Amino acid sequence: MKLMTIAIAFLVILGTAFASENLSIRGSVAEVVNGTIVEWDSSNFDGFYYDMSSNLGYESLQLLISGQSVETGDAVYSSQAMEVPFGHEDWGNYRVVSFLGRSYFAGYDDCKISSAWNSLENGILIEVLIDSDERKTVGSDEDLILEEGYRIRFSDAEDGVKVTLYSDKNVMDSAVITPPATYVYSSQLGDQNATLLAVHVAGSVKLKQTSYYTVKGIFQISKAPLQIEPGFQDGLMELASSSDEGLVMTNYQKFDFVPNDDFQLMDGFGIKTADQEVISAEEPLRFYIYRNVSEPGEYKIRGNVGIVEDGVVIEWDPSNFDGFYYDINDDIGNEKIAMTITDSALSEPNGVMYVTSAQEDDFEFEEWGNYWTIGFLSEVYFAGYADGVLQDISTDSNLLVDEQLSRVLIDSAESRKIESAGVLKLEKGFEAKLFVDNSCENVFLELYRNGNLIEMDYFDVPGTYAYTADLGESQNVVILALHVADVNCTDVQTCTVDGIWQISDTLTSVEEDSEYDKMTIQTVDADEKTIMMDNEDNKITLSRNKDISLMGDIRIKTADQDEITAEEPLRFYVYKPVTIEA
Repeated sequence: MKLMTIAIAFLVILGTAFASENLSIRGSVAEVVNGTIVEWDSSNFDGFYYDMSSNLGYESLQLLISGQSVETGDAVYSSQAMEVPFGHEDWGNYRVVSFLGRSYFAGYDDCKISSAWNSLENGILIEVLIDSDERKTVGSDEDLILEEGYRIRFSDAEDGVKVTLYSDKNVMDSAVITPPATYVYSSQLGDQNATLLAVHVAGSVKLKQTSYYTVKGIFQISKAPLQIEPGFQDGLMELASSSDEGLVMTNYQKFDFVPNDDFQLMDGFGIKTADQEVISAEEPLRFYIYRNVSEPGEYKIRGNVGIVEDGVVIEWDPSNFDGFYYDINDDIGNEKIAMTITDSALSEPNGVMYVTSAQEDDFEFEEWGNYWTIGFLSEVYFAGYADGVLQDISTDSNLLVDEQLSRVLIDSAESRKIESAGVLKLEKGFEAKLFVDNSCENVFLELYRNGNLIEMDYFDVPGTYAYTADLGESQNVVILALHVADVNCTDVQTCTVDGIWQISDTLTSVEEDSEYDKMTIQTVDADEKTIMMDNEDNKITLSRNKDISLMGDIRIKTADQDEITAEEPLRFYVYKPVTIEA
């Protein structure tokens, strides 16, 4: 799979679909080919910062591959400083820069609330805490709550409005302004006395009991800056320069690409290589960059950004949408969405087409052969047995014939010793109790579910025990298999289990005409093992600032753009929400 250059956006806080303890955001998959340059930016790695509404994204990582390595200095991370307007646009603009997937304040430029200051020249990055033009009214008996313990209390003054700034219980500053006017507070940041916060008071009204003050415009940056200077090291990377143009980091030591490796490049960012059995000129080693996110909250993994323009066709697959299932080790995952724009809409029935097909995957216990796995609505499912003993035992080995899918619960080749009469705990309430026969040639097995004995059997060692059940319309399907490699009849009788396989008997229907939000299953081809859906009877209009449920956990988000023109068409993307629990 070649690295693709497409517009992917960074994750943004919003929406929930499923809970996770942490989130790994994958970039486009690349290959280790001598002499090639691989590059990720906000267009093909949603771990870098991207603001779709403003179309801002300015981080990139470039790797020059030499043989199977990246030599010192040949990994270059850069982030360009940009100028953006304040939320309260009358103030003008300030500078921002991204660093490791987060956007930071980088200085004041053309603005009314501060003199010019470029914080990057001093290696200072500062978090923007508030940038708002929201209108709110505050009484003289209440506080305007800010961040980091700051609050403002307004009161009447002879010449206007008195503004008193508190940090917790301490008075930090006070001033009298005549609305409409902006109150500005400065503090020492590094060696610079810089504007820490600004509040625009649009007006006030004095009543007998209480006076009221209207605020429209708040800007606040953190009083705890991040200090980085040339020589600053993070993971394998070192800051090479920090200037008004932005930041540049390079690797201070060489690193190699080897199969089944996972190493940190810089804080929160790693490189993962495939556990490939075959690496050749025709099939080079695959790898990708990823970002780990562990801070609790609601996020969305999103795919490439498209534009709403008549006749445009946008496609997403696992190479450009991390929300789809993908196994880098076996290069498995081929879900695909194609959207065709017509008159600012996804017309029905084929404005949106979704196609997925099963691929062969090998069991972890390789002697069992292969099975069919399929991505469906961004999750991975079992579709049937491709070959081997489990296919031979099953009466119906292709679940797609009956338009249904199952989940793989266990696929393990881990070797474990179990004493005779010992219990092997499985999933969904299953347990297997294994007894070594006195002949030391076979094993007797009792299978329980939720404490109830459901089957007894014995088999020669080495050998496979398989339990079959009817799955919906599919008859006599192996849902559980154990392989016992050997037995030991010395002091303590034991057996060695070196293969476990279990699928769920709770099924997912993919019956034709089944509806998933805006999408309907049109065809299920059991021979080709494909599923196709479209948006029959569901025209989807794409207008600004919309969040649309497309199918399952996959949604469509349009940009909250200030202007939509022929030169600046409306932007949108697909995404999958994820919740990281505290």
